[in-house]
Amino acid sequence: MTSFSINERALLAFAHDVLMLGLSWVITFLLFFTAVPGAPEITKTLVLQVLFVAVPVQALVATIFGMYQGLWRYASLPDVQRIVVTVFAGTLAVAATLRAGNWLGMLSFSYFFVQALLLVVLMAGSRISYRSWKEWSLYGRADDQGTPVIILGAGDAAVGLLKELLRSRDWRVLGLLDDDPNKHYRLIHGVRVLGALDELPRLARTLKVKHVIIAMPSVAYQKRRQIIEICNRARVTVMTAPRIGEVSTTANLLAGKTPAPKIRRLSFEDLVKREPIVLDDAGLHDLITDKVVMVTGAGGSIGSELCRQIAAYAPSMLVLFEQNEFAQYKIEQSLRDEFENLPIASVIGDVKNVKRVNQTLHQYAPSIVFHAAAYKHVPLMEESNAWEAVQNNVLGTLVLARASIEYNVKKFVLISTDKAVNPTNVMGATKRLSEMVCQALQQTGGNTRFEMVRFGNVLGSAGSVIARFEEQIARGGPVTVTHPEMVRYFMSIPEAAQLVLQAGAMGLGGEVFVLDMGEAIRIVDLAHDMIRLSEATDDEIKVIYSGLRPGEKLFEELLMDDEHTRATPHPKLRVAKAREVTKDFIETLSAWLYQDKLPDDSDVRRDLKRWVPEYVAQVRPKLKSVAGAAGRKSA
Repeated sequence: MTSFSINERALLAFAHDVLMLGLSWVITFLLFFTAVPGAPEITKTLVLQVLFVAVPVQALVATIFGMYQGLWRYASLPDVQRIVVTVFAGTLAVAATLRAGNWLGMLSFSYFFVQALLLVVLMAGSRISYRSWKEWSLYGRADDQGTPVIILGAGDAAVGLLKELLRSRDWRVLGLLDDDPNKHYRLIHGVRVLGALDELPRLARTLKVKHVIIAMPSVAYQKRRQIIEICNRARVTVMTAPRIGEVSTTANLLAGKTPAPKIRRLSFEDLVKREPIVLDDAGLHDLITDKVVMVTGAGGSIGSELCRQIAAYAPSMLVLFEQNEFAQYKIEQSLRDEFENLPIASVIGDVKNVKRVNQTLHQYAPSIVFHAAAYKHVPLMEESNAWEAVQNNVLGTLVLARASIEYNVKKFVLISTDKAVNPTNVMGATKRLSEMVCQALQQTGGNTRFEMVRFGNVLGSAGSVIARFEEQIARGGPVTVTHPEMVRYFMSIPEAAQLVLQAGAMGLGGEVFVLDMGEAIRIVDLAHDMIRLSEATDDEIKVIYSGLRPGEKLFEELLMDDEHTRATPHPKLRVAKAREVTKDFIETLSAWLYQDKLPDDSDVRRDLKRWVPEYVAQVRPKLKSVAGAAGRKSA
């Protein structure tokens, strides 16, 4: 095919439009001469005069309005709008010129209106037709090419995905399914909505489809579980639509610069994914931009995501404080690759080390500290490590919080947990005690404002149940669940980090923020969902029950029995009215934390009960069946 430069293409487009200008006037005159009874007879002289004036004037106006700066292969609605405006302006210019030269003759308003309408049709039609031909020549394919697929959903997300897939050589969309009866059997971009979602098993057999793509980002978790069950009955591979930013632009696809849309296997994170969080960008810029920000536990799951999101708001420096050398190295390298111009201070240190903490705060003078460093694994802290949990979680918070006051940190944000509510384990009790430390220090009258943020389990965090189940499924099972009635709240790491930042920006001092964790999920349901997503069946990979581990309880709470909440300007954040703590509490707590002897676990639990009255001993429910799926409720 002949290749033209931009100038050559512009000249060809100009020549085309000049031809369409002349043609539109000739057709207009012929229409009035043949189809309008009683119309005045138009002389050849008048026709030539009009063409002599109209074509150059309208061509000049089209050039001035930038009609020849774009490419026809990308012609779209804005181009049609530009054509309409250009033709309207050109028609007015022609009428004014003819009137000024006394050449208007017998031409009425109707002639100009019809000619303008014809010209819009000819110019826009040519461009849209060229684009359609170009797309077909580049991406047109035989009907039997591409992997056959059905899209689940017929909303905006599905329509956007469908448009991209129709340009792809990899996928061939045979239809869409949606439970809205008003959409059934309608055509969307030439593809039919074949029926409701529960018709998938029948259609998959009939059409010989082995893949489906879920494109319903806003449906609730229970509805998504039902969809997974339908897909499991249909024996199809479940895929998901591209994430934001993964879908290639039309221009790039047509230019051949990017591959087809990245369709990937559905994960459990996709199954529980919720609507994106809307953040107060102005408030976060005020909090972070051009400020020194410090994150403890910077290499951990939450800490590292906090660092990435903080970096996006351009702090003057980001101080990474981490005890684990390898974790520190990973997050530092990741940030340097992604944010090349961001000043980073990489500090190896222990939050319990008073001298190291003071040195760091004195050297870098952070305006805000996010305290994410903590021991969080419940069974490990329950068995033989209770005092270490107290030292790291409580003493570490006390050391860092006191140093923050001394070195005039403006805001201190503690990352807490739902396990701090009516705790039945050492880890939860130490996190509640850490909250109480911040509550007490808030009353000392210093300049530092203390905020606490509670949330539940985080998808993809180190040691999470998701990672454990994935390993067990990869080995072929069995998948171990501690109890059939255990439920947990889940949140993605980015969502948790975003809400921590939002709470930090909103806090006035002393608040305990509670995050909207969505609906609780039964762990046994989670296990069965992950088995189905792996394309195995419950018969192929068994679920067995192992009994509650030390310190575990069946359900987590976000509020204590005597706590109430009040709303905040952000719909996913509430403030808990936590039990009051006196500032005298700090001195007696410090004496306990700095005691010379090393207490055993039973002494630690006894003293924790003294400091945290709501801390209660765990009661383990008895199981009817320890192994096998026989005793479980159907997922």
